[in-house]
Amino acid sequence: MAKAPYTPCKLYVDGADGIAVGDFITTAAGSAYLVQALRVSRTRHERKHMHCLRWPITEVPVDARCFQLTWYKR
Repeated sequence: MAKAPYTPCKLYVDGADGIAVGDFITTAAGSAYLVQALRVSRTRHERKHMHCLRWPITEVPVDARCFQLTWYKR
């Protein structure tokens, strides 16, 4: 079930080198997220913790920087 657009959420990702506030994260399932705040983990430097807004994928600007994310089961 899709969550409502423009609602806040928290994500973390390992990798995504170069990601910054203002970038978008997209998924193969058709979800998109706007990165609003970002910090690097103190203990795992490859891990980025982000505060995001769920975003309608159809409204992601064509010139936006996007990072493709693939979800994995824990």
